[in-house]
Amino acid sequence: MTTARDLDTALETIKTSLAAQLPHRVVGRSLLLDPMAADEADLRKGVICIVNGGGGKWANYLGREGQLGQANTSVVAFVLVDEDSAPVDVERAELALLDDVLGWVHNPGLPRPVNSVLPLEFRQSGQLEHPFGCMVLTLNVKP
Repeated sequence: MTTARDLDTALETIKTSLAAQLPHRVVGRSLLLDPMAADEADLRKGVICIVNGGGGKWANYLGREGQLGQANTSVVAFVLVDEDSAPVDVERAELALLDDVLGWVHNPGLPRPVNSVLPLEFRQSGQLEHPFGCMVLTLNVKP
């Protein structure tokens, strides 16, 4: 990553690549701030938001200062299951979202959207907001 524009381009490319590989999901760059107000059909498909939380680790040697950095990017995904389903169904839907995104990380298609995408950790809702669910996967991205 050499400029903020490069990072923005990389994030847009990730979004486009994910959307192409996961046409059964709704993929965007803007965080869904109120899932309960979102389109129900989209939530049932699974809404995937690509958001960046910072970055760094740039080169610190003469001539490359501020270059070759990496970004701390998150995939924030939301899902809705049937109201009369068991709370574990939210967890299963979140894991299905995770599986889809990890499948993309393993094989994002050609041309590769960025130099490197490494999954770091993920969090789930813990079934606390049934029938709504969410999953956050943290990625290390090197544009």
